[in-house]
Amino acid sequence: MDKKSGGGLYVRPLRKNTSILSIEVFFCMKEFKAIDEQIEILKDRGLIFKDTNMACRYLLTNNYYNIINGYGKYFQVSADTFIKGTRFDEVRNLYFFDKQLKQTFFNSILNVEHHLKSIFAYRFAEKFKNKRYAYLDINSYDPNKILSVGRLISDLSRTINFYKDKVNSPIHHYVKKYNDVPIWIMVEFLDFGKLCAMIKNSKRSIQNKICRDLMEFIQENIGNVNEHFSPEIMISFIENIHELRNVCAHNNRLLDFRCKADSKYFRPLHKKSNIEDNSSRRYAYSVFVSMQCFLSQTEFKILSNTIRKRMNLLKNHLNSIEIEEILNLLRFPSEWLAHPRLEQ
Repeated sequence: MDKKSGGGLYVRPLRKNTSILSIEVFFCMKEFKAIDEQIEILKDRGLIFKDTNMACRYLLTNNYYNIINGYGKYFQVSADTFIKGTRFDEVRNLYFFDKQLKQTFFNSILNVEHHLKSIFAYRFAEKFKNKRYAYLDINSYDPNKILSVGRLISDLSRTINFYKDKVNSPIHHYVKKYNDVPIWIMVEFLDFGKLCAMIKNSKRSIQNKICRDLMEFIQENIGNVNEHFSPEIMISFIENIHELRNVCAHNNRLLDFRCKADSKYFRPLHKKSNIEDNSSRRYAYSVFVSMQCFLSQTEFKILSNTIRKRMNLLKNHLNSIEIEEILNLLRFPSEWLAHPRLEQ
C-alpha cells in the first residue's frame, strides 16, 4: 500500500543490518473529516438527506461509524454507491430497529436466566442436601470435566471472597451467620455465562431433572411432546441464547449475527417452525424459536408480538429495500410477518 493512500500499513522494503533483518512499519492514519464533510461524501454516493442539520446532530451523538459503516451497507449496491432513492432516514431507522430488537431480546433473555437460576438452584440443592458449599466441591460435578470444573470453582470462590466483607451483601450475611452460602443465594451473583457453566458441568442426573422441569414450558408453548428433551439439546440452546445475550448487552450489531455453532435439532420444536435438520440453527430466528423451552407461554407471546411490532414499524419506514431483506438477515421466514399476532 502506498504511504499516501490514506489508511492501513506502510511497510518499507527489507534491509540488512549486520545479521538482523528489520522491518519498519508505519501506521498511516485515515484523514479526519468533519461531519458535514462526511455528509457531502455520502451525498456524492447517492444518499438523500431531508434535513442536513438534523443528520449532523444525529451522527455526532450516535457515532458516524456505527450507523453508516454498520447499517448503511445494507442500502448499497457497491462500497461507494447507494441504491437509487435511499434516504438517510432509512439507515437511521434500521439502526434504531436493531437497537430496539436487541432490547426486546435482552428483556426476554433476563426471564430465561431467571427461570434457569431458579430451577438449577432447586435441583442442585435437592441433590446435595445440607452439604456446605457443595458447589465448591469438585465431586459435585461431572468427573469427566475436571479442568473446566476447576476453573468454575475458582471463579465461584472469587465471587464469595469479593462479597463476604461487603456488609449489605447476602453473601456476607450467610458467611458470617452460617459459614455457608446456599446455592439459591449464590446463583443470584452469577452472570449468564457462569450459570451456563454450572449447568453444563453438573452431574447428568441434575441435568435430566432440569430438562424435565423445562418440559412444562415446552408443552405450554408447542403442545404435547413425546420426544426426549436431552441435556445436550438443552445446553446447545442455552449456549446460543448466551451468545445472543452478549450481542444485546454489548450493543453489537444483531443483523447478520451468527452463533459459533448450530444448536442441536429438536424435532417437535423445530419442525413446527419449519426448521429442518439440515438447516442452519445459529441465527437470531433459531435462538428465538429455542426460547420457547425456557419461557412461559405469556412471556414468549410478548417476545414474539414485540418483535412483530418492531418489524412492522421498520417496514413503514423502508423505501429502497424490502422488509424481507431484513427478515433474511435475521433468518426469520419471509412470510413470518404475515402470521397473525399471538393472543396474550
